[in-house]
Amino acid sequence: DETGSALTSLTSGAVFLVVKSIIGKLAVTTLALVVYERYRLFTLDVMSPLVWIGVFVVRDFVYYWVHRAEHRVRVLWASHMVHHSPETIGFTTAVRVPWMEAVYKPWLGLWVPLIGFHPVAFVALDIVAAAIGQLYHTDRVRRLPVLDRLFVTPSAHRVHHGSNPEYIDKNFGAVFIVWDRLFGTYEPEVAPVRYGIGRKSIHSPIEALVGGYPVLADEIRTIPSSRGRVRHALAPPA
Repeated sequence: DETGSALTSLTSGAVFLVVKSIIGKLAVTTLALVVYERYRLFTLDVMSPLVWIGVFVVRDFVYYWVHRAEHRVRVLWASHMVHHSPETIGFTTAVRVPWMEAVYKPWLGLWVPLIGFHPVAFVALDIVAAAIGQLYHTDRVRRLPVLDRLFVTPSAHRVHHGSNPEYIDKNFGAVFIVWDRLFGTYEPEVAPVRYGIGRKSIHSPIEALVGGYPVLADEIRTIPSSRGRVRHALAPPA
């Protein structure tokens, strides 16, 4: 029911925030500051609006590929499937973020201090992107033809959450839809969107906290060779 689904989403989101605070804010930020102070390749001027815009665009480009990998690599999909499991789209869908993403995603942002953008300033860009992400998880805004050409709109993101065959693995962008248009993963919203992940759906807080990893572990145990297990973990999900 809707109450149970909301509880599952809120539990997932709360644990995500706790893990992100410990790993993302303490461990990774500490390391990012070390990288910035000792190993940065350049020193980008945080007072320049063009620098902020440039880093924001690069951030979105990196996000596109990380997000695409979360759909095409089984061991990552076992986590990300939690976010796709609701059978509706709205605020609670946006906050159903698996805590596992807070373990691996912050490390992928170390390119920021490496190129010389201060990691503390980068937090502001993360906040902006997160706020935008909340806004496009809705079914109350119809297609916006002008904005749809450049930005991820609610329509484009509804497609991303769709389980319709034509919508699977489409529209990976976070803010800009241009990456999907450039790399062949764009799909406009035409048919009504069916949400959820089918028979593997997640209905309880416990299921949201473990994601698809119990099933993946069972599958891996049946594979005799270490190479085969790694290959299976890195293969696209069924």
